[in-house]
Amino acid sequence: MFRQLAEQALARSAGAPLIAGNQIEVLFDAEANFQAWWDGIANAQHSVLIEMYLFADDEFGQQLRGLLLERLAHGVHVYVLYDWLGCWREHYRGFFKPLQQAGAQVRAWQAPGWSRGLSLLGRDHRKLIVVDGDTAFIGGLCASSRWLHWRDTGLRLRGPLLGDAMAAFADSWAACGEPLPPLAANLATAGHVSARLIATTPSTAKLMRLDLLIAGFARERLWLTDAYFMGTSAYLSALCNAARDGVDVRLLVPRSSDIGWIATVSRTLYRPLLEAGVRVFEWNGPMIHAKTAVADGRWARIGSTNLNVSSWLANRELDLAIEDAQLAAQMETRFLQDIDHATEVVLSGMHKRPALATPRQQGPRLPLRQHAAASAAAAARQAARLGEVLDTAVRGTRNVEDSEASAFASIALVLLALAAAILWQPYLVVIPLALVLVLLGGSVLLRALPRLWRRRQRSTPKSGTPPDATS
Repeated sequence: MFRQLAEQALARSAGAPLIAGNQIEVLFDAEANFQAWWDGIANAQHSVLIEMYLFADDEFGQQLRGLLLERLAHGVHVYVLYDWLGCWREHYRGFFKPLQQAGAQVRAWQAPGWSRGLSLLGRDHRKLIVVDGDTAFIGGLCASSRWLHWRDTGLRLRGPLLGDAMAAFADSWAACGEPLPPLAANLATAGHVSARLIATTPSTAKLMRLDLLIAGFARERLWLTDAYFMGTSAYLSALCNAARDGVDVRLLVPRSSDIGWIATVSRTLYRPLLEAGVRVFEWNGPMIHAKTAVADGRWARIGSTNLNVSSWLANRELDLAIEDAQLAAQMETRFLQDIDHATEVVLSGMHKRPALATPRQQGPRLPLRQHAAASAAAAARQAARLGEVLDTAVRGTRNVEDSEASAFASIALVLLALAAAILWQPYLVVIPLALVLVLLGGSVLLRALPRLWRRRQRSTPKSGTPPDATS
């Protein structure tokens, strides 16, 4: 009876049924994932569907584009959906034009324009490749060479869940234009793994509900890896309650991030977790970008969703929730290997402040140009996450601890510097704001004018129609 109730709760929270008969191979890091992508696409005979947040104009991105051009020359149908904000440089520099000229169907998610306005929130953050309706690749990796230096996780999927994967792509595709034409899918049983494909859309909060539920269901272990951790108060409470109840809760996050201030803000959340017994680890390498979870050696999650509000509530995300002891054990083994390359944060000293358990070895850093880029795409995507933590401190609903003072001070100094720059040169704000208002106003006007015109046409008497006798 309890198992049935648990299954019902999981299905309702995720908005996805548990489907058996799948073959799932977990792929760790870019070498394994990129090679699997390459092999799959190189052997494509009918179709390749790609839904990708970031498709970079770098060595790997160009090689992958070349492979797609080669498949197009052999009559394979190629459909590429990229996020405008993630690929804004490539969008304006014509990176995708060779594909279009060769016959590929290419669309951008929420590219700004007069008819659409400017929408920076609600990105298509999914990472999905489907080849011939037979094999799907899902995970946290984007089509970019930078992942060659990062730690990330993806998977290769075959089996009945291919239908859900193709339906998720078709839904995104149709949101940008004409529907996807019918494509064949191989839904035959391919293995023994049961899983749910969770295709999150803005405001559905499917994965947020599932993450909260798993935090409540976990009885022994809950091990999390996240690239941009900014958990809500409800999720932080769920982790703390699980730890107080004896669950081994561990969180692995980056120390060096491609978006530097995210790591700083994340550290302001450590103290309540540590006080409750949650163990926190910071990755020693350049960047850990994986978004994974494993619970009780039976359940695992791999995908694109970060533990923060923008991923949970604003973006289109794609994750696979797996219920299989063998794969969960594989994920646990890798997590233990990962924390061997991380440094634990503990409460130490008289005032029990968060501090590194051991001195950190100096490791490789991100290339300077990656730090300098602070890409507008990534910054805009993460900006919404800053507000939640700062708001509680500014309004006084959350005390700033001694251990957090330096992080908050850094944030405050940046904000004050921005304020000073704006006071010194108001045009830094006035001109961009005016441009945004012009774009938004023009977009709204263009949406309204056709309806006003049609209404005027309906109300205008046709030629030769006698006037109303009462007028």
